[in-house]
Amino acid sequence: MEQHTKNTVNGAGNTVIFFEKDHQKKWVEHTFDPCAALKPYIKGYMILECAENTVIETLPSTTFSLNYILRGSIQLTQPDGSKVKLPQAVSFGITKRFFEFTFSDFTTLFVVIFHPGFASAIIQKPLNEIFEKFVPMDEFFGAASNATLIETLQRENSYEQMVDSVEQFLLQRISPDRLDRSIYDSISTIHAHKGLISISAIVAELPISRDTFEKRFRNLVGTSPKRYAGIIRFRNLFEQPLPAGDLTAMALRAGYYDQSHFIKDFKSNTGKLPSDCF
Repeated sequence: MEQHTKNTVNGAGNTVIFFEKDHQKKWVEHTFDPCAALKPYIKGYMILECAENTVIETLPSTTFSLNYILRGSIQLTQPDGSKVKLPQAVSFGITKRFFEFTFSDFTTLFVVIFHPGFASAIIQKPLNEIFEKFVPMDEFFGAASNATLIETLQRENSYEQMVDSVEQFLLQRISPDRLDRSIYDSISTIHAHKGLISISAIVAELPISRDTFEKRFRNLVGTSPKRYAGIIRFRNLFEQPLPAGDLTAMALRAGYYDQSHFIKDFKSNTGKLPSDCF
């Protein structure tokens, strides 16, 4: 059994998963690294515990995740303000906007976070069909398999044992033959440029046409390369925060030539103004 590296953070600390401006921190987050065999695919595992009713927002994300609600319940706030209860085992695709969740008292959530593009090794479905959607994992692994895994996780005596059980589940379902090196190289290039790179420049370094590249990217990553680069550009604002209120500096860092275009695009993509976040 491999020893997993663990980190415990109160109130999510410096994580870039959650948006936490102006609300009380009521959760504890435990994170773990994957085993060597899964490290190419899995970015990490997170166990989130909320002792009391808590509203949490998530930032726009470039990652696909598997989510297991082991205790309590979680409700997703819809655009019209209504709420829908999430299934116990649910997947979540890439998103370019904020999402709001309400965690009930004594909720425990186990999250598997994939490296961008690598969920295709386990999900036999074009990931662009899951963009900004919550899909019950029964569609991927079957209701019986998911129920058994959740029951196993609920019985485990430690977080490390939970991680081991999830990894055994994943190792039985990984299909490395679905991976595409050219797509992962392009993801690395987009990240290296913090999203500030044209798709033409990326394609120029690849042995495939632009149409083929964009189709493969959407299927394996979950969105178009242009939108993916935009999300990376946006998240960079949170990963390297600037002094509050300096919208001109934020606009320049995000690759905009003027503040008004930055504000308009920010609200269009996220439903928020920069002043709501910084």
